[in-house]
Amino acid sequence: MTISESQIKGLIAVCLTLAIIPFFIFLYSLFINYKAPAFTVQLDNSLAIEVVENDQPKGIYFVGPETTSGQLLKTAGIGEFLYPDFKLNDGMKITINSVSGKNDIVVTKIASAERIALGMSLDINQVLEDDLLLVKGIGEATAEKILDLRNKLGRFHNIEQLMEIKGIKEKKLAEIRKYLYVEKRQK
Repeated sequence: MTISESQIKGLIAVCLTLAIIPFFIFLYSLFINYKAPAFTVQLDNSLAIEVVENDQPKGIYFVGPETTSGQLLKTAGIGEFLYPDFKLNDGMKITINSVSGKNDIVVTKIASAERIALGMSLDINQVLEDDLLLVKGIGEATAEKILDLRNKLGRFHNIEQLMEIKGIKEKKLAEIRKYLYVEKRQK
């Protein structure tokens, strides 16, 4: 098998191109300094807060545990409000209605699907059947059994109570434990 002169030239061109690409990447990183926008970097101890303004999602922000609502809204470029500043909790959804001119603020929880996608767990005493179906390893029958047991008990006091359900043993509980928790009641 003989290699033609044009094939050799083509091979040289490909090799040179592949050798030059890392050089351009290096130069690009020297001159372009990318910085993530404020509150978009997720850290181990950060709180996930969703902000919605006038029915338009503004995003999910990851903030430090000491960040207040006023700091978040000001830094996110949403503005300042006349409401008292409040401490943020993980999984909050802050909805702002500024169309009426009153700047109404409603605080709820992030939707279950978004919580699961963010790696956050769901309070088993608050979930609905559709929420349970989002959890890997829980089907319709198991979701129904969980809700029946919750209704029978009034509320779950610990996650291990799920083992009272036929079909949930230690292995299954270990799988679903990362998605569900029991919120402690405040006295």
